[in-house]
Amino acid sequence: MRVVPRTTLPSPRKPTRPRSKPSRATASGERPARAAAPAWLLRCAPGLAKTLVTELRFNALIDRRTKPTLLWQRNHDLVFLPRLQREPQPGDLRIAEEIHRCPVYGRYKISHHQLDVMAAALAAQKKPWHLVVTVDGTRFNRHELGRWLARELERRHAPLHEESNRLASLFCVEDAYYFCLPFRTADEAALRRHRIAEREGSLPPTIAAAMAFLANPRDADAVLDPVCGSGTLLAELHAYAPGAAFTGIDLDRQAIAAARRNLAHLPQVQLSVADAGATGLADGSMTLFIANLPFGKQFGSRPENRRLYPEILRELVRLGRPEGWRAVLLTSDFEALEAAIAGTPGIAIAAKTQVKIRGEPAVIAALRPS
Repeated sequence: MRVVPRTTLPSPRKPTRPRSKPSRATASGERPARAAAPAWLLRCAPGLAKTLVTELRFNALIDRRTKPTLLWQRNHDLVFLPRLQREPQPGDLRIAEEIHRCPVYGRYKISHHQLDVMAAALAAQKKPWHLVVTVDGTRFNRHELGRWLARELERRHAPLHEESNRLASLFCVEDAYYFCLPFRTADEAALRRHRIAEREGSLPPTIAAAMAFLANPRDADAVLDPVCGSGTLLAELHAYAPGAAFTGIDLDRQAIAAARRNLAHLPQVQLSVADAGATGLADGSMTLFIANLPFGKQFGSRPENRRLYPEILRELVRLGRPEGWRAVLLTSDFEALEAAIAGTPGIAIAAKTQVKIRGEPAVIAALRPS
């Protein structure tokens, strides 16, 4: 039976609150936040919620005892936190696609008091909002809930207008709901304004940030991206380790021209047109490798990957410093990467993270010397 909010019709049977420990896909036990101290909801690409939680701890926004609620949407992961240690700064949380304040949240039904809090939060901005409702699961009906919520908020004089580009969001996942107002988008993160040259098929900055974060970059690193494209990965690495030395190569002259524009703010960067399998760089000169390998979609092909991937891996082994190196590689052709690793002495998989990029399944693989 479809459940409707209690301010319209009561449900015939009120659900009971589970006694067992809630699963990570619910918000069991949470109390609605006060308007003066809103909770937080973060959205990221599918597969990156746990990495985003690690970044939250790295930025000292939560401590190790805090266990965020993780929720899964069709096209996003969500991370919910009743509180943060402090307000996120522009340099924090580069993996998040969106950061939202969350003045109201709960389960099952939206109360009259929560509606009052929502309306007050919208009215405080003194500009119109466009209300967006997303639903994952069978508990709520998106269209009915959206119409009902808009009607209830307008009755409370909330400034709503369908043509507004300011979005107020209600995210519903199974029986949990989260009413959110935007705090920051991915484009507003520190240093991203330097990206001025776009290229078809470029890696989204938040995926590049996740790869950079997983690489654990240090200011003493010598970094190589052997297929650098327009420089997204090197830019995100620089945001985490500004003192590192960066090298980017690509066979595409137009890609290198775009990278030069996008990376003009890096103090230590060398960019050149070269072959990823034969870079011409000195033996043992690099400590960190990062690359968005050709998927066989916009660039390259899957048959070519069987040839290209082993060539790149052999070059990484040659260039890696004898005292230690590491690599973080992204591909949607993981079978080709596994085969290349199996056939390349001196390299092994340390960890892997499954993600989706624009709906395409992919794997972030962390490699180390074997």
